Amino acid sequence: MSDGKHGPQPSLRPTSASTIAVAALAGAALTLLLVARYYQQAPDLTWYNSAVILALAVLLAWLAWTTRKALHPSGKRLQEAAVDAKPPPGAGRLDGPEHALQIARFAVLGKAASIAGAAFFGAYLGFTVWLAVQAGRLTAAADDLPDAVLGTVACALLTAAAVWLEHSCRIPPQDRDEDRSDRP
Repeated sequence: MSDGKHGPQPSLRPTSASTIAVAALAGAALTLLLVARYYQQAPDLTWYNSAVILALAVLLAWLAWTTRKALHPSGKRLQEAAVDAKPPPGAGRLDGPEHALQIARFAVLGKAASIAGAAFFGAYLGFTVWLAVQAGRLTAAADDLPDAVLGTVACALLTAAAVWLEHSCRIPPQDRDEDRSDRP
């Protein structure tokens, strides 16, 4: 983006729902094609793969919660700051460039994790669909089905947590009159 006066301006747009959907569909389609041909050579699905994805989802959800709390202080926090005679932590106030850079990094992490989580969700979903169809004929498919379902749920939670983190990094608009001390 450019305003013509100052050159290009950096921008980071939120991940669109269509991008997430395309990543999930691509993951599902690719996995269905590959698993139909190479199921015998596929690595075993285990519960601890899903546990790692769930742990990552919990971490991203915690980052989203703490980021949202920092950028959007509650009324209770504002009242406590007033009682302690501290300057109130205004909504979206960033304490220095380090904090702003951290929020930008979290936004990029949320964007990357939402796309990757959607792609892996699609992959696990494609695997789950194929296993559900083949479970009556192959005992190995029936044995792998619960782990595939767990992986699908874990990836869905990862994607949701990543989207929440990305959304939590949005800085609320500031009141321009409040920032200008030269106005009466």
